[in-house]
Amino acid sequence: MLTKGSGFHLDLLIIVASGGVAALFGLPWLAAATVRTVTHVNALTVMSKSVAPGDKPKIQEVKEQRVTGLVVAVLVGLSIVIGDLLRKIPLAVLFGIFLYMGVTSLNGIELCERLQLLLMPSKHHPDHIYVRKVKTLRMHLFTIIQVFCLVILWAVMSTVASLAFPFVLILTVPLKVFALTKIFTDREMKC
Repeated sequence: MLTKGSGFHLDLLIIVASGGVAALFGLPWLAAATVRTVTHVNALTVMSKSVAPGDKPKIQEVKEQRVTGLVVAVLVGLSIVIGDLLRKIPLAVLFGIFLYMGVTSLNGIELCERLQLLLMPSKHHPDHIYVRKVKTLRMHLFTIIQVFCLVILWAVMSTVASLAFPFVLILTVPLKVFALTKIFTDREMKC
């Protein structure tokens, strides 16, 4: 459990504010580094070692510290200076590292787990709250709607309309608030 929540929120506020200020001066926006961030949190997570056979290890704690975040930021800044050295790294190696980080980061993401549940018989479903409290067909319907929205976002991003991507992404909020509440009950949406 994170105990320094306000510090984390302050970090996010500083990143967002510096991104906005950078945009005023014509500098690029800071991009979210989802894969790197999820991998970083996974590396700092301490899992239980003594579990019953067949059970998944539980999260005991997340080591909170800011040293690695600072080191990563410094190394990203150094990449400007050591560009010649970085050009010697083969692209296949970089693609392999990013592919590995991306695939390992999928573990624990609820959408990926529910996509696996689409192909799994219901008697083999794990004991998650959304599996226990929501009927299987309703859960699959929600997953299919999410995948459909993801496909639309990807299609917008990979076409000429990519400039409208942030607006299309923001449209998912009213979709959830207004449209999905007509399809799903409040209890199902909370799960």
